[in-house]
Amino acid sequence: MIKSNLFPNKSFATKEDLFSHVKANLAKIIEEKKSSEQKSWEKNNSVTCKVLNGIKLMDAEKAIEIDEDYWYIAVNSTLVLDSHQDLHDNGIWDESVIEEQGKNYLIADHELKIASTIVKKEYIEMFVAKVAFSSLGLPYSGSTQVLVYKFRKDKVIHQTAKEWLESGDEIQASVRMQYEDLEFALDSNAPEDKEYKKRYDKYINKIANKDDFEYIYMFFIIKKAKNVRESSLVIFGSNPVTGNNIQRKDIEEVDEITQVKEEADKLQSEEVKGNFYSLIH
Repeated sequence: MIKSNLFPNKSFATKEDLFSHVKANLAKIIEEKKSSEQKSWEKNNSVTCKVLNGIKLMDAEKAIEIDEDYWYIAVNSTLVLDSHQDLHDNGIWDESVIEEQGKNYLIADHELKIASTIVKKEYIEMFVAKVAFSSLGLPYSGSTQVLVYKFRKDKVIHQTAKEWLESGDEIQASVRMQYEDLEFALDSNAPEDKEYKKRYDKYINKIANKDDFEYIYMFFIIKKAKNVRESSLVIFGSNPVTGNNIQRKDIEEVDEITQVKEEADKLQSEEVKGNFYSLIH
């Protein structure tokens, strides 16, 4: 049987059954994704918190000059498929850095408390930059857009966070966000799924971690999101993403079960059918 984290309490006999159920509930799924605040570390999409001071940052056309009196922290990156089947597209943060400028704190562990505050909102500048995935310690080729928090080193008021930043020890950054514009992509050749398939074909080879999956059957392309109130430094991200997508071997196993079931259904003996169903349930 096939499972999907979109429907944790349901199982599906075939991928076509899953596709039909997703499409029947697509409006609700999208509304839920847009209505809730999400934290990227919970979706296996946190970024190893490498201080970007020694890394080449690019805007649309030229290198960004680095001021040694500031820390530059990437709190999110694009083109990585997360465990909720969401893909952050390039440009996702372009409007947020304008609309939310000066409104977001850097805190510890997504705890909106005075004691967890690392840098106050008035000292943080947000901007978008392009870096190589390898610069973030990620084993993917090509480049990604990152949402950067820039702040003066002497404005860090959380002593433990200050020590982590200065030591260079491994830590992760996670963004609190709310999705505002997203599209659905599906690997289906059914005529009624033409637009979903068009998006799938356009984006599937842009997914930096595509090789982490045996088969990506569908995903949501996040075109626009808002960084809400804060981003955080955290210790660990969530579980690996591969368990939340159909694997090719799973589909092969389902096909074998379906074939056996069809053969059993040809037999008139209720005893044979009963033995078959007792084996697979």
